[in-house]
Amino acid sequence: MREEIVIKKKDNKCIRGLIFRPESDGKFPTVIFSHGFGATYRDIEHYGDDFAAEGIICIFFDFCGGSPDSKSDGSMLHMSLDTEVDDLRCVMDTVKKLPFVNDGSLYLMGESMGGMVSAIAGSRFYDEVKGLILWYPAFNIPDDAKRRMKKGIKDVMGMRISDDFDKAAASLDPVAVQEGFDKPVLIIHGDADDIVPIEYSKQAVDAYDHAILHPIHGAKHGFCKDERLIARTASIMFVKEYEDICIAAEGNIAKKEYIEPIS
Repeated sequence: MREEIVIKKKDNKCIRGLIFRPESDGKFPTVIFSHGFGATYRDIEHYGDDFAAEGIICIFFDFCGGSPDSKSDGSMLHMSLDTEVDDLRCVMDTVKKLPFVNDGSLYLMGESMGGMVSAIAGSRFYDEVKGLILWYPAFNIPDDAKRRMKKGIKDVMGMRISDDFDKAAASLDPVAVQEGFDKPVLIIHGDADDIVPIEYSKQAVDAYDHAILHPIHGAKHGFCKDERLIARTASIMFVKEYEDICIAAEGNIAKKEYIEPIS
């Protein structure tokens, strides 16, 4: 089943997105999938049916000002990591109240900058998040922001950003974000990524307590063809296997025992 969702924020801006959910009744584990910089949920919504078919709700939305083509309100000149974390917070609050969502099984998933935003949200709203799924997460944003500020560059990939975006991003420490999250994390990253080098994900795996890095050989930034199938399958398996383990252990799981590499 597929339906639209509209969330009105306190500042009266609207966040717009889609919900994909199983056709059967009940409460289901839920993934909130955040798009990357300059993208929209329409770039990733094709994954939704596959999650729903496996008994997992998948929710997509556009960040306010997240793209020139965003269906949500706002301008990219007013967008930052913090505004996107706030948007994700609003989506989480709304989603948890839906009658078909198991609010105890909420996973944050994101690609590129959406992965960075999901990681920050996981750290800040720790008690409400069961796990993270990060595709080529842009943990290099602080380093890139520092370089742009030094060179006086005002845009990213041809899209104008504000000075405040880089000032705030440059002050962020990704390792501090990662070290505070000791729940399961799956990172999927192409080893040929020339926008976010895979080394940033290797460092993240070292910082997180329970993380898997699933490299995809030859993949660049943004997956295509068979790479999409690999990433989608691994992500669905990650949720299903962790849900099964939690049920079997009644939620009492020793550290280091519930994360295994996905082949």
